[in-house]
Amino acid sequence: MNAKLTELLNKKQKQAGAGESIDWDDRRNVYIAAVKGLYQQIEAELTDAIKQGIVTLRKRPKDLTENYIGTYSVDDLILVIGDEQVRLAPRGRNIVGAAGRVDVVGERGEATLILQPGATWEFVQTRQPTLQTVPFDGSTLAAVLQFVMRV
Repeated sequence: MNAKLTELLNKKQKQAGAGESIDWDDRRNVYIAAVKGLYQQIEAELTDAIKQGIVTLRKRPKDLTENYIGTYSVDDLILVIGDEQVRLAPRGRNIVGAAGRVDVVGERGEATLILQPGATWEFVQTRQPTLQTVPFDGSTLAAVLQFVMRV
């Protein structure tokens, strides 16, 4: 067997023996809590509009199934604004380059939120040639809503 391959396999065997296993239940629970936190943050940003009846929030449960994690329940958040709906749809925890993903879907387009370490959410501005993100806040929420809705 190739020496580099043998070295790699032996290293992985030692790591497994050292008890470095992944707690998939914890990863799932952290993601679900982060999605709930995102929804609370959105509700806080829209408090005045909700009180004025400009925006209505609804939640719709759905099941996600992911490798290693299994099937679990999480809510879509639906913003009803005028005669339009914008849906925040969790896509999962096991996302390359992030700790989770939520898609923002409107009649005119889609945007993506990714969960960064430290439970902070960021909107994806561009994917190519390099990933560029901006932190989630009221102004980026407004920009994304304008992008995905008929305005």
